[in-house]
Amino acid sequence: MQKKIIQLSDIHFGDNTFSIELKNNLISQITDENPDLIIVSGDVTAQGYVDEYDSAAEFVDELKSISNTHVVPGNHDARNVGLIHFEKQIGERKFIHIDKDGGFAIAGIDSSEPDINDGQIGFDQLDWLNKKLEKIPDEMCKIVTFHHHLLPIPQAGRERNILLDSGDLLRVLIDNGVDFVLNGHKHVPNVWMIERMVTLNSGTATTKKLRGNTYPSYNELLIDDCSIFVNLINTKTGYKKEMANYSVEYDGNDYGICSYNYHKDSI
Repeated sequence: MQKKIIQLSDIHFGDNTFSIELKNNLISQITDENPDLIIVSGDVTAQGYVDEYDSAAEFVDELKSISNTHVVPGNHDARNVGLIHFEKQIGERKFIHIDKDGGFAIAGIDSSEPDINDGQIGFDQLDWLNKKLEKIPDEMCKIVTFHHHLLPIPQAGRERNILLDSGDLLRVLIDNGVDFVLNGHKHVPNVWMIERMVTLNSGTATTKKLRGNTYPSYNELLIDDCSIFVNLINTKTGYKKEMANYSVEYDGNDYGICSYNYHKDSI
């Protein structure tokens, strides 16, 4: 049974480049896609102010009317004591979602730090994540999402976007056989594979804060028993193209990504 996950990030309600047209396009496109799950990997606001959260909460409610939706905070959401509003209007800052029928599980954690762009997970969340991942059966696809970069990516400018404790997090992810990591932050879509683990970055879906030749976009994951496809969707036009595809194998009861094809001209 194929399952469809939509991953988006960096919505930025309140930013002067935010586009209501792109936002409306996004809602219309996701409605047509009819996904099984929607993941928002942070930065639903520009400055963490309550009026921005009012708009973000309405947007999240629209997403929830389409499908099950989970949101984690980004660095912009943590500005100006904004995490108070996040917890009140959006929800918990970390989550665990298990889809037994689809054969996947997703854990979300908060990588933001108040009023700075740097990010870290911290000991308490690392411990929480490790315990949650240990309980997920090895035959399931394991996915983790947070806002900041786990690894450097191209076209992101000076590399100061990686988590301060990325090494500690990498150890937890690899030791627990995590298959996919979903990030946002610098508005650059990208996909890497390291140690049979894929790191997938989303662009900005609804703003014009674009680097190089990128365009407003978000990601789609199609998961079935034998493969995973990752598509990049243009929010302005709705055009979809494949970024990468992966074959899956089971070594005993262990789920694992064994090979992949990356389309370098897709980003």
